Amino acid sequence: MSKIKRLLSGQFFKYGFVGIIGTVIHTGILWLLTEQTGLNPLLSSIFGYLLSLLISYYLNSILTFKRSITLKFFIKYATVSSFGLFVNITILFIFENILLMHYMIGQIISIVVVPILNFILNKYWAFNTKSKKKVQVE
Repeated sequence: MSKIKRLLSGQFFKYGFVGIIGTVIHTGILWLLTEQTGLNPLLSSIFGYLLSLLISYYLNSILTFKRSITLKFFIKYATVSSFGLFVNITILFIFENILLMHYMIGQIISIVVVPILNFILNKYWAFNTKSKKKVQVE
């Protein structure tokens, strides 16, 4: 039971806070580019993802997982995030093209599913190191 308690400790909530910021950026860019410029929602989502990726990596590195900002961690984080993007795009595609529903319904579903997957992969793979070098945040 203590493992579950630790998982739901401050780290999980910090990840959630950063996730909210990333979600607002991703969804805002998705909406803005789709509704204001007429860009395809799948392409708009990719642009939102890229901006969200950079900001979320920085914040999760220093705030959530307290790891140095390195190319190694960024590549692993980007890999996890790319998997999340694939899940997001798949859900958007299904809702818009197969179910013939509004793309934002798919985005709402993605907002629930993708962060859970990403947290697990980031915690146990992307930011996991044997040396546990932590960054000093003041």
